[in-house]
Amino acid sequence: MKFSTRFAAVVALTVLVLLMPAPAGLSEAGKRAMAAFVFTASIFALQPVPLPFAGLMVPVVLVLLGVASSARAFETLSRPIIILILGSLFLAEALRKHGVTRRLALISIVASGGGVGRLLLGMMAIAGLLSMWMENTATAAVLIPVALTISSQVEDEERSRELLVLLVLGIAYAASIGGMATVTGSASNAVASSFLAEVTPWTFLDWMRYGIPAFLLVFPLTWLALKRLVKVGMESLDISRAREDLDNLGPIRGVEWETIATLNVTILFWIAGSYVEPILGLPPMALSPSVVAIMAVAYLALRGVIEWEDVRGVSWGMFFAISAGLSLGEALVRTGATDWLSGLIRPVILGTPLLFSLLFLVFMSSLLTNVVNNATVAAVFVPILISIARIDPSFNSVQLVLPLTLATTFGYALPSASGRMALISATGIVDRGLMVRVGMIVTLMSASALAVLFYAFIVLGLI
Repeated sequence: MKFSTRFAAVVALTVLVLLMPAPAGLSEAGKRAMAAFVFTASIFALQPVPLPFAGLMVPVVLVLLGVASSARAFETLSRPIIILILGSLFLAEALRKHGVTRRLALISIVASGGGVGRLLLGMMAIAGLLSMWMENTATAAVLIPVALTISSQVEDEERSRELLVLLVLGIAYAASIGGMATVTGSASNAVASSFLAEVTPWTFLDWMRYGIPAFLLVFPLTWLALKRLVKVGMESLDISRAREDLDNLGPIRGVEWETIATLNVTILFWIAGSYVEPILGLPPMALSPSVVAIMAVAYLALRGVIEWEDVRGVSWGMFFAISAGLSLGEALVRTGATDWLSGLIRPVILGTPLLFSLLFLVFMSSLLTNVVNNATVAAVFVPILISIARIDPSFNSVQLVLPLTLATTFGYALPSASGRMALISATGIVDRGLMVRVGMIVTLMSASALAVLFYAFIVLGLI
C-alpha cells in the first residue's frame, strides 16, 4: 500500500467516525475525541509517515477537532517524564559511543563457552539489562550486528541462519522485556506513570517494585520458549573470533569506567533521590528523576564524554509518541469519552472473577499493541482503568494500570508492533510466518504469566 493510500485510509477512518451519530451517553465533543483516537491508532498502525511526524500530527488533529487548545495539545512535550526519557537516551548514547555495550555483548559471548542455549541467554540478558535504561529499538540495533557476526562463524549456511534467527528474536524480545522494569524502559510506561502520578503518590522506585518481578518472571520463560520454538541444528559453536575481538578491545578504559559510574550514580538517585533530599537539606523535587537525568548528562558534557553530535541521532520519535499519547488521553478524559468507554469495559472488569479480569486486560493490551502504538494503548486505557478504580473501592488504580501497561511489552507477532519487530522484519532475517507463529505463542504465554503474577500480588496484599 502506497504512503498516500495509507494516509487516505487514516483520514477516511477519522471522517467516518465524525459522520456517525454519537452513541447514547457520548457527547459530540466525546465523539470528536474518539475520532482523534481513531486517527492516532490508524496513523501509528498504517505508518503513512515516520513515527516522529505521526506523533507531531496528533496534537494538531486534537486542535483541529476542537478537543484541545494548542497550548494544551503541545504542553505535554515539556512534561518531566519527557525530560527523563531524553536524559536516559543521552546516557545510553554515551554507553554506545565508548563501546560499553559492545564490550558487554562480547563478554557474554565468551562467557557462554559457545553453547547455543547459554549464548542466547547471554545475549538476551545484555539486551534486557540495557533496555531498562536505553531505548529498546536502539538496544536491538546495537546487538543485532553482534548476532550477525556470531552466526557468520558457522560454516553450514542453514545452521548459520537458524542460529541468527534464534539470536535476533531473543534480542528483540529481551529488549522489550527489559523495558518492563523501569519508567524509562518504554513509552507506555512513561505515559502510565504520568497518569498514575496525578492520582496517587508514584515514584521511579514504585514502578520498579512491580516491573522487576515481572521481568524476572517473563524473561526466563521467554528464553525457554525460544529454545523450544526456534530449532537450531547444533549445540555449540566456535567463539574464537569473539574472544579475539574482546582481546583487541583491551582493558576497560578510564572513560568507560567514568560512563558506567555516572550511569550507576544516576540510577541510585533515580531510586533514592526523594529520600536523600531532606538529608542534604535540598528543596522537594531537587533530585527528581528528570533533574537527576539532566544533571548526569550535563556532567558528561562538561567532562567531554559526550558531545551534541553524539546525541543528535537519538530516537526523537519516542518523545513525540509519548507526548501524543498524553495529549490524546487527556482529551478523552476532558470530553467524557473516557467515562463512556469505562461504561463499556466496566462490566467485564467488575462483573467477573479477579483472575479473569486480569487475563482480559493483559490479553487485550498485548494483542492491541501489535497494531497500535503502545503509548496510544496506555493513553486510552489507563484513564479508563483509573476511572473504574474510582468507582469500585475494591480496586486501586495501580492494580489495573500496571498489568495492562506491562502487557504492551508483548507485541511480538507483527512488524507494526514495535521498532524492534519492524527492524528485524526490514532486515529479512526472520520469515513473516515464523514471526507471527512464535510471536503469538510467546505473547499468550507471557500475558498469562503476567496476569497470574498480578493476581498473586493482589491476593497477597502486595499491591
